[in-house]
Amino acid sequence: MSLLKLDFVKGHMGGNEIILVHGDQIPTQDYIKATVYLMESPSVHGDQVGILEKPQQGGDIKVKIVDRTYKDYITMCGGLSQVLPRAFVETDLGKPYGIDEDFKELAVETDLGIVKISVKKTDGKMKTYTDMTKFVEECYHYGVAPIKVAGVDSLKVGKFLVADAQKILEKYPGTNFEELDAKALEILLSMQKDFDRQQLSSKPTADYSLFDIYPNEPTHGRVVFPHNVTSGHIEPSCGTGTIAVAIALAHTKRTRNGPVTIQFDSGGRHFLGGPETTEVQMEVDNAKVKHAEFSHSRVEITATGKAWLPTL
Repeated sequence: MSLLKLDFVKGHMGGNEIILVHGDQIPTQDYIKATVYLMESPSVHGDQVGILEKPQQGGDIKVKIVDRTYKDYITMCGGLSQVLPRAFVETDLGKPYGIDEDFKELAVETDLGIVKISVKKTDGKMKTYTDMTKFVEECYHYGVAPIKVAGVDSLKVGKFLVADAQKILEKYPGTNFEELDAKALEILLSMQKDFDRQQLSSKPTADYSLFDIYPNEPTHGRVVFPHNVTSGHIEPSCGTGTIAVAIALAHTKRTRNGPVTIQFDSGGRHFLGGPETTEVQMEVDNAKVKHAEFSHSRVEITATGKAWLPTL
């Protein structure tokens, strides 16, 4: 049996697993099939794949992003934007594109346009900031509005279903979101199905944020992202999902106007909250986000190697 052999780098942002591959090693017509196979067991396994290509619009690199649940392209992935710079620093992934480990900024060409990423290195530690303003604009393009799903007051933010844990508890008391037990998962799934029904989407929703703001701490909360409960695709951290929550907080006037920084506990487990932190810095004007960027406290490269795929 002939095999397709791909060099890959795998990393994660707070448990959001990202696989990075070179586009010139995959026939263009097989991008989807190959990357979906990579994300599933018994292959490399991950949540999203970034297919790297030479830049075409004046950026430093081009990335096509494929999602595990959609089994198709998505426009943006916050986890990928955090893992990619780390991979360029710690591996030779960037060499074919003329990117060395000393860069301070990256201009990444995505299906949303060019996304700017900046890197700060202090005492051997690296922190990455992703400008998510283009994603914010996409959310407003698709609309931000209140919606009731499975009897719970929620928000539609772009393509995201954004749910407040406290609102769910009002309807379903005693639900355990700290551990996401069977009852909690059943409720989340019922909300997801109702959201899909109301949106009349051609595909099941794969954009889902659950958040909880701590009492008396309006700029500190916790998040988890049950993108597809049925398949077990529950991300402990998600950059686009966190930005969707930030937009929801601004829309409902739970943030002030002007510069706002929000800390979200996330990562590490498939539970609400986590041992790491996602920080969102944004500019709010009249309950609308004008600019947003984020950084995550734990980004790591976990594997490099060669994946062997059956001929597709």
